[in-house]
Amino acid sequence: MVRARAIPKRIAIAVGLACAVLYGGLIALRVLYPVAHLDLVRDAAGERGLDPATLCSLIRAESRFHSDAVSVRGAIGLMQIMPDTGRWIAEQTGLLGFDPGILFDPRTNLRLGTWYLRYLLDRFGGLEPALMAYHAGPTRVDGWLASGEIPYSGTRAYVERVLRAVPIYQAALRWPIVVRITPSLPL
Repeated sequence: MVRARAIPKRIAIAVGLACAVLYGGLIALRVLYPVAHLDLVRDAAGERGLDPATLCSLIRAESRFHSDAVSVRGAIGLMQIMPDTGRWIAEQTGLLGFDPGILFDPRTNLRLGTWYLRYLLDRFGGLEPALMAYHAGPTRVDGWLASGEIPYSGTRAYVERVLRAVPIYQAALRWPIVVRITPSLPL
């Protein structure tokens, strides 16, 4: 009798440890690939015909989902929009009374940033050149495409970083329970 009860106890302990390891792995994944404002991200992506996983990957590369992020060059918010670019996008979209401070608002930042990403996708005809333009500016990319070379290794690395994370976000967004049961712990 004692031996018969010991086996289920060992199984229960093994199952509990396996669940703890799995959950720990999911938390580690969320640290490396954070997600925040998921409903806003999905809505903004849907509005512009963008893949939400690609958008999450771009936001991860830009701000790691920190809506209060400001880069050393002055880019603001989730999608790291430069104030001058934000002003131009606001003019293009009919947003009146632009003030750079509105770029800290996740909904506004996503609205303007996804409009800009859609503009770049339409202008350059593909994700890779659109990401290059998002990172380095469309005028530079025009020159790079004309010359056939990308002299900025940082831009190449940025595009690779964004594209590498897309499949991970696709998997995470396919199983939203993972996002709900694990805390987002952005670095």
